[in-house]
Amino acid sequence: MLRIENKVIHIVDHALDPELIRELFEWATGSSNCGWRYGDVADAKYSLNPFWGATILCEPRHQSDDPSKIEDAHPLAQRLWERLEQGLKPFSFAIRDVFLNGQTFGMENALHTDNPSDEEGWYTVLVYLNPKWHVDYGGETLFYNRARTDVTFAVVPKPGRIVFFDARHQHWARPPTRNTQDLRMTMAFHLTRLPESPVP
Repeated sequence: MLRIENKVIHIVDHALDPELIRELFEWATGSSNCGWRYGDVADAKYSLNPFWGATILCEPRHQSDDPSKIEDAHPLAQRLWERLEQGLKPFSFAIRDVFLNGQTFGMENALHTDNPSDEEGWYTVLVYLNPKWHVDYGGETLFYNRARTDVTFAVVPKPGRIVFFDARHQHWARPPTRNTQDLRMTMAFHLTRLPESPVP
C-alpha cells in the first residue's frame, strides 16, 4: 500500500468483473430507485458547484427514508459490498454511508476530505462504475498534500478499478472533458475501522 503523508492510498485494478460493473452502471443510470438528485456539493466551505448524487445507505441519525444497513440496501449494493469486504481483509470496517456521485463536463465540485476531523479510523472505498472509459475523458480523482498546494497522486477512473484511501486525504473528483458526454459515475463507501482491525 502506498502512503502519502503517512496516510494510505491503495489502487486495485480488475477488482470487479465487467458483468458486475455493467449491472451496477445500468441500475444506477436506468433505475428511478436510486433517487438521483441534483445539487450535492463536496465542501460548501470552498465551492457551491453542484453535481449529481444519490444516497444508497446512510447512518440512522440522518432520520431519512434511506436504508441504514447494508442488508436493507439494493441487492447490487449488497453484492458489491460482499466483494469489497473480502478484498479488504485482514482489515474490517463498519459502513457509515454509501453514495452515488455523478458528473458531466463542467461539474467541477471541490477539493475536500471525507473526514470532518483529523481523527484516524475513517476510510473511503471509491468504485468507478463506468463500463468504458478512455484517458482522454479526464475525470481523474486527484489527491493533494495536506497544505492543499500540490497534487501528490492521480487516479484514472478505469472500469473495474477501486481506490481505498484514508478519508483524511484531500482529494478532488475532476469532471469529464468535452471528449465524452457520459456521466462520470462512482459509488463511495464511507467506512469506520472496527476496534479489532489492524490499521491499514
